[in-house]
Amino acid sequence: MRKKVETWRPYIFFALWILTTAGAGWQLLQGQHTFDSPATPAILVALFACTVALLWWLPSPVLDTLAGLDRTRRGWLILLVVVAVGVLFLLGTLVGPPLLFALPVVAAITLAILRPRLARREVLYALGLALIAGVAGLGAGWVTLPPVVWGPLQVALVLTGLLAGWGMLRHVGLLQAGIGGSRFLREGIPSALRGFVQGALVGMPWALSLVLLGGSNEDSWVHSWWQPVVAIQPGIAEEAWARVFLIPLLFLLLRRVGRTRVALTASVFVMAYWFAYLHTSDGLSAVVNTVMTGTLYSLPISYLWLRRDLETAIGFHFWQDFVRYGAAYLLNSGLWFT
Repeated sequence: MRKKVETWRPYIFFALWILTTAGAGWQLLQGQHTFDSPATPAILVALFACTVALLWWLPSPVLDTLAGLDRTRRGWLILLVVVAVGVLFLLGTLVGPPLLFALPVVAAITLAILRPRLARREVLYALGLALIAGVAGLGAGWVTLPPVVWGPLQVALVLTGLLAGWGMLRHVGLLQAGIGGSRFLREGIPSALRGFVQGALVGMPWALSLVLLGGSNEDSWVHSWWQPVVAIQPGIAEEAWARVFLIPLLFLLLRRVGRTRVALTASVFVMAYWFAYLHTSDGLSAVVNTVMTGTLYSLPISYLWLRRDLETAIGFHFWQDFVRYGAAYLLNSGLWFT
């Protein structure tokens, strides 16, 4: 019976994918592109259904063979999660985006402590992705930092984040279990490109809905046809530091008091909502936006990375921002929504 249910999971997801994509696309053709749209409640419900179906469909990894605790010390786990949440959200409130400058330092320290055996191919791939993110970051018009600062920062974030993240994942055995890996490193360029395209296709309902919910209205910096391609910068960089690096870092702490699956799940959820919080504004609305963005956008990307691969997560993330910036270009140039 269980096998029969599992075979239906992809069909359920793709049925919701088609309905949500078609519904969001039709609403956009009607000129709807604000959060006050009459379609907003329906699109939020549809996106939540897509998120649940996606997480249900993605195969759960086998973690029973990994070394770790036999049982979770619930009291200690709850305490550590609460402390981690308090520290992270306090830093996010008091420091905010400048925290990014500290992450390469923390990643470098992690590498110095663990001293992981990194293959030459891993280093070159991380460096290649870092350079792509750095070059794309030079055109990031949404940041207030000078391009000569923002671009090199992306190189540092990606290079150290990926290497430290892969080192931690290998140290605890998750990478060997097929969790949080890279298609390029496993199967080469063609497979990596397929993963990227698949991630973009899977993310279509989320991308169209982001525009429908008003995501493009604040992107006044987009005025040239090429600027949407800059979306590859957050697509690579944010996956490197927010997923590949920070989730294993928190997992190293939580696994001391919790079973592998419990500690990993807690790490994913804490970092997903903290990442969402960093993208919100101050005030009471930040709570609502954090819950909504964390649930509907951060969790799907996190689980695509964990249960699929890095390239699929990058493709999903890139497509969200690419469609958003593309719609902003049409909006700002008067070619659409007029």
